[in-house]
Amino acid sequence: MCEREWIISPACASLSPTAIRLPGQIEKVTAVTDATTMEYELLRINGGRREHAATIARVLRDAEIIDGYIYKRAAKIQISVRPESFLSHNRSDEVKESAALTCSLNDSMYFGHWVTDGIPLLMAGRVLAPPIRNSEPLTQHQQQYLSILDLSYDGFTNGTVRELIILEDYSQNRYKRERYEIIRARFLQSGSGFTHPGAMILRGGSGTTPRYLMNEKQIADYLQSIGYKVVDQERQSAGEIIEAISGARVIVGIEGSQLAHGLYSIADTGTLLVLQPPYLFTNVHKDYMDCLDLNYAFVVGDACEGGFRISMDDLKMTLDLIAAKQS
Repeated sequence: MCEREWIISPACASLSPTAIRLPGQIEKVTAVTDATTMEYELLRINGGRREHAATIARVLRDAEIIDGYIYKRAAKIQISVRPESFLSHNRSDEVKESAALTCSLNDSMYFGHWVTDGIPLLMAGRVLAPPIRNSEPLTQHQQQYLSILDLSYDGFTNGTVRELIILEDYSQNRYKRERYEIIRARFLQSGSGFTHPGAMILRGGSGTTPRYLMNEKQIADYLQSIGYKVVDQERQSAGEIIEAISGARVIVGIEGSQLAHGLYSIADTGTLLVLQPPYLFTNVHKDYMDCLDLNYAFVVGDACEGGFRISMDDLKMTLDLIAAKQS
């Protein structure tokens, strides 16, 4: 139904390194998340040639936006977590000549995807037309990040758009890396500018999918004792988080959205060490680290009552592997 389309950035390929991990970690995995398969996760962590799709722009004429849904004749695109309203209470007669859609269902559901996908999408869309999103309120961290990056959305959320530009921009291609690097430069300017041993980003009970690390405090205390900073993303502002993480050689944390806080502030030769629940194994952050030529490591925990635990011996030995890689 699109009137026209064009390629903003062509498809490309890259060589992905093997994830840093101890022997026997894969054997501890009992299940992956619903959004992936074990075969795909093995492809991620084992490295090799990876194909990256093009970034494509398409123009949809006379698209109607109502309550987080885009309608064009019999088709619809969901861009909000809210259920569809069949009564169309918020239907608007407002007409906008052109706009770029700079949100998706994924980045509306998950803070991590907003950081890694939503911000770059906003950067790409605003070059083409006024950038619009759904009407869901932004969190304090999202508002603070936009302020730091001097970015904003157009206020249009309901009505008809004569020319709506929709970007296909999910891939980790060269254009995505260019935008990551622009964001990283701004974040690193906001920090101290000095490298330090590392930081642990606490997850606690936050996140859409619970991942309770029963010995999270024990790990945080140990890391703090060897010079790491501990970041409580539920209590600290975006500026405080950037300041604490900026220049970290290693970032440690439970797999989940809160790890996205570290992508733009980690040191240029840094490593992300992900603490994995054995029953929710996923390595989506490896894609982002690969795109920036940064390192990725993981430790798989053991299921226990209430959640999972990470072996302190496994943690320490993996940190030794990381240190050897960085030396």
